[in-house]
Amino acid sequence: MRPLFRPLLYALLIYGLYILGLGRVGLVGPDEPRYADVARGMMRLGDYITPHLYGGPWFEKPPLYYWLAALTFRLGVNELTARLPSAIAAAIFLGFWFWFARRFYGDCAAKFSCLMLATTLGWIGFARAAAMDMLFATTLAAALALLALWLWEERPAGLYGFYALLGVATLAKGPLALALASLVVLSYVIHRRQWNIISRMLKTAAIALYAAIALPWYVLCYWRNGMPFIEEFFFKHNIERLVSATAIGHSQPIWFYLPILAAGLFPWSPTLMLLAWDAWKRGGRRAAESPERVFLIYWVALPFLFFSLSANKLPGYLLPILPPLTLWIGHAISEHYTPESPGNWILRATVAASALLLLCTPLVALLLPEALASGLGGALAQARGTDLVEQILSGSIPVVGWMVLGGLVAFSLILLWRGRTLGGVFAGVIGVAWAVLLLTTYLSPAINRVASVRTVAQRIQSYDVTPGELAVFYLHRNQVYGLGFYLDGLPPEWDPKKPSPSIQYVAARNDIAVDELHPGAHSLSLFPGQRLRLWSLSPQSPLPFAPAGWPPK
Repeated sequence: MRPLFRPLLYALLIYGLYILGLGRVGLVGPDEPRYADVARGMMRLGDYITPHLYGGPWFEKPPLYYWLAALTFRLGVNELTARLPSAIAAAIFLGFWFWFARRFYGDCAAKFSCLMLATTLGWIGFARAAAMDMLFATTLAAALALLALWLWEERPAGLYGFYALLGVATLAKGPLALALASLVVLSYVIHRRQWNIISRMLKTAAIALYAAIALPWYVLCYWRNGMPFIEEFFFKHNIERLVSATAIGHSQPIWFYLPILAAGLFPWSPTLMLLAWDAWKRGGRRAAESPERVFLIYWVALPFLFFSLSANKLPGYLLPILPPLTLWIGHAISEHYTPESPGNWILRATVAASALLLLCTPLVALLLPEALASGLGGALAQARGTDLVEQILSGSIPVVGWMVLGGLVAFSLILLWRGRTLGGVFAGVIGVAWAVLLLTTYLSPAINRVASVRTVAQRIQSYDVTPGELAVFYLHRNQVYGLGFYLDGLPPEWDPKKPSPSIQYVAARNDIAVDELHPGAHSLSLFPGQRLRLWSLSPQSPLPFAPAGWPPK
């Protein structure tokens, strides 16, 4: 390739995977609208110490995402700028990760690792989310990578870089960063029996650097807010989250992260079989001889075990292990094969299986809107008993788009058949980028209709509803938080037994007849995708225009 072609190609891939269409979908779930609202409040109030949500202090998370989003909000408060910190972090990290992987694991391992990591479902999904997970995963992984630089090359800059980025990771998601890093480092030290590493790490200047970065916000937030900050942030959202199944309501079985890991690695999940095959081939003793391999194993296994034993589990918790896991896979490949040689049939078979998994993307597209709204279980329940093929063929994504994807999969298989393993992987990468392009271009309206209340908020605003005039009734919390962001204020819960005279409009679940609870109420708009209806409580409410399909049936 010409000198400029390859960087431009990678830049185009990064743009397509993480930036293109970033603002087409409204904020979804309970977290995106809340985190964006806190960042907007910081920008408005100029208070970058105490996070505020809907007018009150909110201590669920540290401030790193809020600070960065408040900065990007200077360009405008919208979905694009809310998600931009995660997208930029994901993109920049890939460049750093390639440098680190090539330095210690070789060019082949670095290429396989970065190509796979960049195109996993987990990395793409959280790179396109207004959340803390990507910032935490990238800063923690970069910190441990710099620690490896110090361990294996005795470079002081590596140790100081480790503590600096660990401090940033502590600002991204709290003391969890310190706990996970300590687990990995201590296990590596015990395994290698290099006890002097601990004493060498406890350099006063390096620890002071960590404290200078991580601690000022915690000290200032406590100084301003006192014990409520300690109780809410440290006890409830750090300690109780790990040990109490009822703390935040996300209790899951111990095996929860097994399918999550497979889904997060999609479409490269079959390459996990390479690790099992490689471990069997080389044996435990030979694996233990390599410090680079030992470090990767603990880097992946211990956080996975830590979160599996945690009382509360969320998919995003597993994101920090994706970089070392893909590097472990890439390292296993590189030690036995060269990129363009025929290699072993197991390698080609697992990459071929990964390419074939891309053919499941039409099914993913069919389930995605409802999965974002009510979870995978709700999406599967809704799809049960329907003609999936007919829905895919008649869906919003043109059939020709799926045909192109099938062609890319076929091209990948041909390259693999001819022994061009890296070429087959790269064809799969192009297939993932094409799938993302299809989803962001054609599926956004369906996602907005089902999983985001942006359209609902726009319709409410068209009725000139003033703050304080709207209430909600039996809506899902995702919808309530979304309305809180888009309407710039959390609507209260409506009480039909004690109606407030200031409440003139109610957004209610569509199976609830508000006109039977409040005489004179009438329907203004029905939103079938959101399963809600907007009601006016005043029989004389004038309409600024007659919406299509008015009056509602």
